[in-house]
Amino acid sequence: DDAETQSDVASGSGGRGGRAASSSQAIGQLPLPNATGAFLCLRWLSPKMWWRTRALSCIWRELVDGDSPEMAAGLFEALLEAHGPLRTANEELDFAGCVYTAIHHGSAGVLRCLLRPLTLKRGWAREIFALGVAREALQQAALSGETDIVMALLSMCGPGSNVASRRRALAKEDALKTLAILQDWELNAPDFMAPENRQDIRKALLAVC
Repeated sequence: DDAETQSDVASGSGGRGGRAASSSQAIGQLPLPNATGAFLCLRWLSPKMWWRTRALSCIWRELVDGDSPEMAAGLFEALLEAHGPLRTANEELDFAGCVYTAIHHGSAGVLRCLLRPLTLKRGWAREIFALGVAREALQQAALSGETDIVMALLSMCGPGSNVASRRRALAKEDALKTLAILQDWELNAPDFMAPENRQDIRKALLAVC
């Protein structure tokens, strides 16, 4: 009997060792939803890497952006909740780069997710940082002809928007400055943007001045 027991333990088929081995195998075979597995992988990476995963495949892009029926809100909101608050200069640079990348790709939905903690959550990021990112984002979006993104920025952190602090909100002066920059580009390169986009952006900026 002793010899048989020793053989069972050595082979992992008996005692606590056997139960541990079988439990480990059972856990390894549990089906994980795609969104859960993606979150567990991405939560340890910087926001810049979250964006890069979108280029891996259509499935990754759906999971991150929220076009998947499995997770209608996308992973960005959950990842942002786990990522903040921003405490170091490197974290701020990574996050700002992700915001500007969303503008470059014309992804208004992703931009809204990124702006939400900056504008609505006290203590998630420094107020001066949040305002600086919003100002730069507005100018980039306007010069890129991204009407939807300009509208999203103004609705989330423009004058009169529902931000956590007035010091995080864009002022009328920011809209006027963006209009002036847009006009300078028009004088130097009249064809740099489609006329209809230019008119829509100008109209949106004037509406908050």
